[in-house]
Amino acid sequence: MKKLFINITLLITLGIFFYGCDTPAPTELVIDNNTTTEDQVDVEIITKDTQDEFYSNGFDSTGVARRLHNFGSVIVVTGAKISHRKSTVRFSLAEAAFFNRKKPVMDRNGNVVGFHTVLPGVVKFNGRKAKVIPLKVRFKNGSVKVDTTLGPMYIVFSGRLNSVNPFGYNFRSNIIFKLIPAVGSARSFLIPTPEEITGKVTFTGHRADKSLKAVLRWNKSRGQKIEIVLGAVVKGKNISFPLYRLKTRDDGKLIVPSRLLNTIPFERFDKIIFSFVRRLEFNNGSGSNRLKVLSQSIHTIIIDIP
Repeated sequence: MKKLFINITLLITLGIFFYGCDTPAPTELVIDNNTTTEDQVDVEIITKDTQDEFYSNGFDSTGVARRLHNFGSVIVVTGAKISHRKSTVRFSLAEAAFFNRKKPVMDRNGNVVGFHTVLPGVVKFNGRKAKVIPLKVRFKNGSVKVDTTLGPMYIVFSGRLNSVNPFGYNFRSNIIFKLIPAVGSARSFLIPTPEEITGKVTFTGHRADKSLKAVLRWNKSRGQKIEIVLGAVVKGKNISFPLYRLKTRDDGKLIVPSRLLNTIPFERFDKIIFSFVRRLEFNNGSGSNRLKVLSQSIHTIIIDIP
């Protein structure tokens, strides 16, 4: 089980930088027969084919990572926890990537799937020096799956119980980002963090008669929206698929319609995953200097399928 925790930990967080050229299906509005207008939810289909392991790349709790190459640089800070059975593991993560928009990476059809990255200097989060690791991307080049490295990126990862780095994500607070360039003076700013999100999942109905529904509850906040990513783990394998991304009001409760759950091929999976995501987003600058900052609280719940 430790291996499962570690892999999902890395996928739901590092995955935000993996953006393939495959586009998710259009968003649709799902209204269940037994819901009111307040229970309406926007649903985006993420995985089109659960037999194709390309779609298992990057179960980040936002789903398959969003396209971030419209920005000159991206900073993501995450306070997360993963619950399975009676165990909950907490960790914190901070990432930064600086793109060279003059050096795009394209597929054979001329579509931009990313940009090569650069290292402008030393990066610190709350005074903790970030390590440098490769930023990899997977995309489809026609019918061929391609893995390539865009270049270096920065990361500070706490590990389980701060076993790797004592970096901590404090909720309803600020994280100090600092860049010390090779040439010039240092720059720093504060990244606000949201209120911690804690979810709970219960089920009503039965799979046999296709009446199964998931009742999701969480501590509501003043935010306008939260995201919930519904995924699953393949039987006998440590492979997870993000299936749907749901966006709904941050009002503390959502009933996942039975017609969504009934589309999941349960015979192929042995675990179902719900990731609750509360996020703050900031944009700054324009053109090649455009900065995207994401600050998020994530609670991922893994449930064994009986």
